[in-house]
Amino acid sequence: MNTKEIIGRTISDIFVWSKMEVGGLDEAEVSVLLDNGKIIGIPWDFESEIIEKELRKDSESLFSDLSDIPGYHINPEGKSIQEVLDAKKKRESSFFGRIKKAVGLGEGIPKEHIVHKTEYSENKLKHLKNQKIVDFLIFENYDSVGFIELENGFIITETTMSPSGTGMAGLNYYESLESFEESCGTGYKRIINKSH
Repeated sequence: MNTKEIIGRTISDIFVWSKMEVGGLDEAEVSVLLDNGKIIGIPWDFESEIIEKELRKDSESLFSDLSDIPGYHINPEGKSIQEVLDAKKKRESSFFGRIKKAVGLGEGIPKEHIVHKTEYSENKLKHLKNQKIVDFLIFENYDSVGFIELENGFIITETTMSPSGTGMAGLNYYESLESFEESCGTGYKRIINKSH
């Protein structure tokens, strides 16, 4: 497959292989499974002729769990770490705290660490599954892979390396052309315009 042949194809799955190196660089590789059963890497330019690839060992599907993401709220009083430690120490040194400790009933998890509220945020990856590829964008003289534009307006790309712990290595996406342009600029070229 070449870059032009991905236009009109639908994304069935996205896989990411990653390796983290504390204090060094995180590495990642994105593989896209298309509706024709072919696995591709995100192309570098309009003329890329061989974009098919083997799925790297230990790659994981990003679509294996598309449920919303829980966020857990603890410490409802908003105490500092030191205030939490001081309160625990005070409870343990109280009369009842010493009795509990003497009979082997320690406090366990401090009450400030118990979840008091759970909120869910939308898993945006579900907006990538079964989406048709409508265009491919590149910036000339840009030292990275291009950008795949989907039917619903999302734009995906990959970052192969990033400083450790930043979470930037792997699949990156923009929810709209507007957010893409705000982040990357407007000096890109479209394969659709080049084809005509």
